This record gives sequence, C-alpha cells and structure tokens, in this order.
Amino acid sequence: MNRTVSARVSALALAAAALVALAGCADDGAGTGADSPVATTAPTSASSAVSAADCDGVFVTVQYGGVLGGNSADACVAASAPITAAAALRAAHFRTEGTAQYGDLVVCRVNGAPAASRPFTVPGQKPYTEKCQGMPPAFAYWAMWVRPSADGTWGYADSGVGTQQLKPGQTLGLKFTTGTDTTPPQG
Repeated sequence: MNRTVSARVSALALAAAALVALAGCADDGAGTGADSPVATTAPTSASSAVSAADCDGVFVTVQYGGVLGGNSADACVAASAPITAAAALRAAHFRTEGTAQYGDLVVCRVNGAPAASRPFTVPGQKPYTEKCQGMPPAFAYWAMWVRPSADGTWGYADSGVGTQQLKPGQTLGLKFTTGTDTTPPQG
C-alpha cells in the first residue's frame, strides 16, 4: 500500500473511532452535546487525510477553538479543477450558515457551532449567544483562510464561501477566532 493510501486508511479509521466515541458521549457541559456550542466536530468524509501534503485535491481544516471545545477536523476533497469553498466544505461534510444580513459572505456557524440556543464565554466578555443576524462580534467569529500550497503561507480569504475559488493543492481553513487571536489555522 503506498504512503498516501495508507495515510488515508489510517485517517479514516481514526475518524470512524472519533465518531463512535462522540456518538456515545452525553453532554457533560464540555461542549459535545446537541445543545452545546459545538454540535458536531468531525466530518464523516471517507476522504479524511493526515495532512495537506497528503491531499491531491483541496485540503479542508476546521478548527473550533477553545471556547467551542478546542476540536478540529480535517478532510481531503477530491478536485481536479477549481471549486468554491462552499463546494469543498459540503464535500467534506461541513455545513455552514451565513447571516440574515450578509448571507454566505459571512460564516456564522459551522456544523451548528456556535449553538443558537446556548451562550459561550470569551475571556473578558459577557456570555454571548450568536443569533446570525448580522456581522458577528470582533471577539468571536469564524475566520476563513486560504493557503496556496501545503507549505505555503496562510492569507485571509478574499471573498465569501460561495465565491471563494480553490485550486487543487490549496488548503481552506475555517478557524473560530476569539479575543485578539488572529493567528491562522494550525497545520
């Protein structure tokens, strides 16, 4: 078995184990229950990959950050031509929601996080519940990043989820950014 296939099989086994573990967890207040800030954290894609370097298509990483449970999930999406960020996210089994005012130009939730019915707290701020009406607050929002190659430098995406184009070999990153942390996704 070549290295890429072996890595993908290993990643698939790990993702399946994580899904089984998550399915058996009750809401302990740590952000894993259906009404928690993080409703779902792992894609169910059979195309999970260990790293962007192992991906022949578009690599997708979603990083929830500490206030939403600290989990991250990655997937490799098959692509032989440019695709939109929305198409890459759908193929990786991530569901995004925009806002009432800005539509999909602003990512408000990823797989239900942050939850619409449960507040979360960012250090230095009062508890906040995201309603997805307009622009999220500067202290808690989903930032969309693009990296031109597995070893390239991250940059903020220059358009919304529905129009941001990604070429094979690029990486799309969604990171829940809080407080003054504007660092790009890890990995």
